[in-house]
Amino acid sequence: MSFAAPTAMFLTALALPIIALYILKLRLRRIPISTNLFWKQVYDEKPPRSLWQHLRHLLSLLAQLLLLILLVLAISDPYFSWQALQARRIVMVLDTSVSMKATDVSPSRFEASRAAAHDVLDGIRFRDEVAVVSAGSRPEVILGMAGHVPTLRRAIDSVAPVDGGSSLPQAIELARQLLGNHPHSQILVFTDGCADRVDPSMTATDLQPGSTATNEGENSASETALTTGEATTGPDALESESSDPNVVDVQYRIFATSAANIGITQFQARRSLVDPIGYEVLVTLRNASDKPVKGRLELELDGIPADIVPLNLKPDELWTRSIEKTSLEGGLLQASLTQIGVGDSMEESSTTEPTSTTDTRSLNVLPTDDMAWAVVPPRVVQDVLIVSPGNLFLQKVFEANPLVNVTVANDIPEQWPADSIVVLHRLVPETLPAGNVLVIDPEASCNLWDVGEVIANPIVTEQDASSPLMTHIRLDNVLMPEARRLDFQSSIKSLASTVTGETVYVRIPRSDGDCLVLSVNLERSDLAFRTAFPIMITNVLSWFAGQPGELQPALMAGQTTTLGDIVTDLSVDDDEESAAERTLTSPSQQESAILSQQIGPLNEVGVWTVTESPTAKQQQINSGIDSTIDPSFQQIAVNLASVNESDLRPVQGAADEVQNAAASHGWFSRPLWFYLIAVASVFSAFEWFLYQRRWIT
Repeated sequence: MSFAAPTAMFLTALALPIIALYILKLRLRRIPISTNLFWKQVYDEKPPRSLWQHLRHLLSLLAQLLLLILLVLAISDPYFSWQALQARRIVMVLDTSVSMKATDVSPSRFEASRAAAHDVLDGIRFRDEVAVVSAGSRPEVILGMAGHVPTLRRAIDSVAPVDGGSSLPQAIELARQLLGNHPHSQILVFTDGCADRVDPSMTATDLQPGSTATNEGENSASETALTTGEATTGPDALESESSDPNVVDVQYRIFATSAANIGITQFQARRSLVDPIGYEVLVTLRNASDKPVKGRLELELDGIPADIVPLNLKPDELWTRSIEKTSLEGGLLQASLTQIGVGDSMEESSTTEPTSTTDTRSLNVLPTDDMAWAVVPPRVVQDVLIVSPGNLFLQKVFEANPLVNVTVANDIPEQWPADSIVVLHRLVPETLPAGNVLVIDPEASCNLWDVGEVIANPIVTEQDASSPLMTHIRLDNVLMPEARRLDFQSSIKSLASTVTGETVYVRIPRSDGDCLVLSVNLERSDLAFRTAFPIMITNVLSWFAGQPGELQPALMAGQTTTLGDIVTDLSVDDDEESAAERTLTSPSQQESAILSQQIGPLNEVGVWTVTESPTAKQQQINSGIDSTIDPSFQQIAVNLASVNESDLRPVQGAADEVQNAAASHGWFSRPLWFYLIAVASVFSAFEWFLYQRRWIT
C-alpha cells in the first residue's frame, strides 16, 4: 500500500499532546471545611501514585489514539499498488439534445443524467482521469483529462441542453480520440436512448435501462446483465473491461420513458408566385404517441391572429398542410399548438369536451416544439416613372403588378421625381438621376458608361445564380439579335455575360442608389414575350424595395448560416470588417459580435436578430459590397423542425422504467480514505457511547 500524501503522516505527532492531556493532573479547587479527619482517612487509603499510574485506563487512551490514526490515514489518501497500475481513463459524454429537456423524468432527463454523472465521480480513485464531452449540435470537449473532482463537478454543471439535435456518434468518436490507446479506458454515455442519437451498431437489446454495450459488440458483462435481469451500473460497472486492450468499453446510461409528444416539425412561409400580396405557409405536425390527440394550431402575423386550424391527429400521424394567406406588410409569422388533449376516436364526434391540464402535460412533455416562427418578406407599393419613346410590353409588365404606381413619360423630364424608381428605355440623360434606376437598351453615353458598337447575336453563358436579381431567370435560351457594348466608368457587378465575356446585364453600386443596366434590344429580342421578363422586373422591384425575395427560409436549430444568406447578395469572400460591426442577438437577448461571415450554430429556438449601424451600411455601399439589409435589424427564424427530436420515445425496450443507472454503488467502490473516515466516525460515536456509560473514563 502507498499513500498519495505521505507527508500527512507527520500529523501522528498529535498523539503526544493527547497523551500529555490525558496524564495532566488538574489542580483541585480549595474549599474550606470544618475538619479534615475524614479526608485524612481517605488519603491514607489512596496514597499518591506515580506518573505512569495515571495510565491505568488504557482503553480510553487507546480509543483516542486509534481515532487519530484513522484520521491521519484518511488524510494520507492510501491506495493499493494495483490501483496505480490500473488507473482508469474515463470520458463522460452528455447528450445535450433538446429531447433531454423532456420532463417525463423528474425534474428532466438532462438533470437526471447530470446527477448520475456526479454520482460517477464519487467512485473516482487516485490517479484516475476523467474528461467531459457534450454532444450537442456539434461535439465539444468541456474538460480534458483531469483528476480533480471539484473541477470535474464544475465542468458537468456548466453543461446545459440546447435547442437542437445531438451529434452523439461524433462525440463518441471524439471521446475515443481523448482516450487514445490507454489500456483501462471507458466511455460513459448519458442519453435518452432515442434511435437517431445512439451508436448505429447498437440494437434495442443493447439499450436496456442501465445496460452497457461496447462498440465491437464484445461485452459479456452486458449480456449477463440482460439475461439475469441485473444491470451493470454504478462505479462497479467501470471495472468491466474488454479482453481486447484496443477495444474501448462504451456504456450507455438511459434516462427516458416512452413519453408522448406532439410538435411542429416543419414550418416555412414564402411569398406567392401568383399573388403579389399573398403568401403560403407550409406546416407539418407529428403526433409521436400511441394515442389520438386533438388541439388547435394558431397562426399570428406580428401578433395579429391570422388563422386557427383545428387538429385531430391519429397515433403516429404526420400531418402536413399548405395554407394560403394575404398580407402586404408581411412580418413575423408565429405558429403555436394550444388546447392539446386526448383526441377523438374515429367514431366519436369532434365536440368532445377538452381534457384536463394533467392530460395535456402527459401528452406533450416537450414544450420547445410547440411553437415555430417564419419571416414573411414585406411588400411595398412603389412609384415607377417609365421614360421611353414607346414600348407597350414594358409598360404593361409594370402596370400588371398591383404593387406599382406607374407614370409614363415620352421625353426626359427636366426634374426627376423623388422616391420613385426611374426606368429609362433607350433614352438616357448625360447624368443619371439619383435613386434607383433601371436602364434598358441605352442609346447614348452618360456619366457611368460610354456606348460602344453593337454586339450581334450575343449568347448568354454566365449568370450570377447567387444574386436575387437572377432568381428563376434563364437568359441562355432567349433570342437576342443584338445588344450594345458598354464601357463602364466605375466598378460593376456582372449579372449576365456572353461567351466572349461581354456583359449584357449589370449592377452598378452607387452611394445614392443602385443602377441596373440591361443592354439587350427589347424590340428585336423575344425577351418581352417570355416569362423571364416579368420575373426579371419583379426581382428588380423587390431589390429596389430592399426585400430579400419571396422566401426567407426558417432555419433548423443547430444550423449555421452566413451573412450572404441574410444580407442580400453578400458573398463570403467580401471584406470581413463589414461583419465586425454587426451584432447577433439570441431569443434570450444574449448579444454577441459577428466576427466573420459565418453565423452559428444557432442553438436556441426563437427569433434571432442581426443588427448593424447605419455607418456600417454606408461603408459597404461605398466599397461596392452588396447589402440590402435594413440598418436597424434583420430577423432569423429558428425552429426545432426535427421529426426525430420531437419523438421522445427511445428505441423499443430501452426505457420501460426510469433508472438512474449510475446512482447505485457496489461495495468498496469508493477511495480508501472514504471508508477510513466512515470507520473513524462510527468509532467516535461508539467511544462517546462507552464514555457516557462510564465504561471508559
